[in-house]
Amino acid sequence: MREKYLGDSYDIVKRFWRESLEQIAPLYAHPRFVPGAIRTQYTATTSIPILDSNPSERFGILLDPHTGIPLPDASLNGATASHATLPFIVALNEELRPAYMICFDQSYHRKHPLTKKEQRDMKRAFLRKQGIGSFYYVSHAPFLFLGSHAEFLQAVRKRLVEVGIPKIRFEPSDA
Repeated sequence: MREKYLGDSYDIVKRFWRESLEQIAPLYAHPRFVPGAIRTQYTATTSIPILDSNPSERFGILLDPHTGIPLPDASLNGATASHATLPFIVALNEELRPAYMICFDQSYHRKHPLTKKEQRDMKRAFLRKQGIGSFYYVSHAPFLFLGSHAEFLQAVRKRLVEVGIPKIRFEPSDA
């Protein structure tokens, strides 16, 4: 999350995620991706508090890197302000055990032989091999929804459809 983008339309979408998914589990933003200097205003804008400790009850986590998730074959390790790598996401899932996670993901290689959809499929396949289910919300502001527990992930998708998101926005469309 870059300060110069605080309050843009993507933040309105994040607020929508928080409000829509509250009944499944409250959503927190991972501190790795929100600079300390803007955390108060980030929470005021998105209505998503910053995760400062592991909640005692079910919860969701928003990963909000500048760019998104690089392909599994990328040379990046861990997480940076710009990228949440797949190994980082898997480790975070194992460590915190959230009900669900959401990651902003506008990361794709423009000169890669795979299409944008094929690149998204590659990321989802990597997670599936680690026991993590996922689906994409595909839009100008794409987000990857993921989780180890199928029932929570299905509940998230069902809830998003209930609040009006057309099923055609989700990938895969049949999950």
